[in-house]
Amino acid sequence: MAATTEPGPEAGLVARRLRTGDAEAAARLCSFEDVDAAVVERELAAPDDYCWMGLFRADGTPAAVHRGMRWHRHLLLKGVFVDDGHRGVSAAVGAAFAIRDWARQAGYAGVLAWMERNKPEAQLAARLRIRPVGPLLHRFLVPLPAAGDAAGSDTAPSTGSGLPRPGAGTLTVPLPGEGAPAVGELLGIEQDDPDGTRVGWILDRSRLVLSGNPCRSVDDLKVLRAAAAQTAAATGATALEVLFEAADLLTALSLAKAGVKRLSRSPVNLGVLHFESRSVDGSAVERRAALGRSGAARP
Repeated sequence: MAATTEPGPEAGLVARRLRTGDAEAAARLCSFEDVDAAVVERELAAPDDYCWMGLFRADGTPAAVHRGMRWHRHLLLKGVFVDDGHRGVSAAVGAAFAIRDWARQAGYAGVLAWMERNKPEAQLAARLRIRPVGPLLHRFLVPLPAAGDAAGSDTAPSTGSGLPRPGAGTLTVPLPGEGAPAVGELLGIEQDDPDGTRVGWILDRSRLVLSGNPCRSVDDLKVLRAAAAQTAAATGATALEVLFEAADLLTALSLAKAGVKRLSRSPVNLGVLHFESRSVDGSAVERRAALGRSGAARP
């Protein structure tokens, strides 16, 4: 059997991280309704927390872009967008391999992706050797009323203090009591806080994506929201992205009655690809994230 090789960029396309001047062109490719040039610009201004990888034509316009964000020690892949002229070819795959290999060079412990089994993105994740782990989950968007008022609108590039918004971190939820959590912490964050459960978060547009759900019941969501209030004020977030197991039908019904939005029709797995056996902490990622900022990253 002939050896298989991983795809590189299409002929004539060059892979590199996006720079500030690329925001408008990248935003034109994005299909997320709440991702505009200001959101792209904000994330490009925080290169330790976000990576936008592009495949560029000779004239400098992007054929595809792939978005990722630091979630503790891993890079969470959050969408590949392809220009109409390159659909049906290998641009999406080339951009995905480029961002994966950049993450390895930059010192991340691996890459993550939400895998919805019936979506094309699951096939792309499989090509990257990302494998599903853990239970099937549903992601819910739990609002944080007025949480962003002090920090301005979602697209504002900084907090009211003039400092860049933080894009990732951890918070402690004071729910260390008896009973199993709805979803255990997924990223292996050390549980060294006696006051509760530590979870990782990332700022994805206007929401804080949490790496676990320590709630024992729907009633505990008020504790979770209160624990996230300070982080929401610092980031301008207006909602939490909260996980529950897909098999928990009673909770799903309770949330639906309360008007809480479920983010996908089908359940998802968290997919993981670990790079070799090494692991780095967040500070190491920040120190090494300068790798590839201006150069090409090729699979």
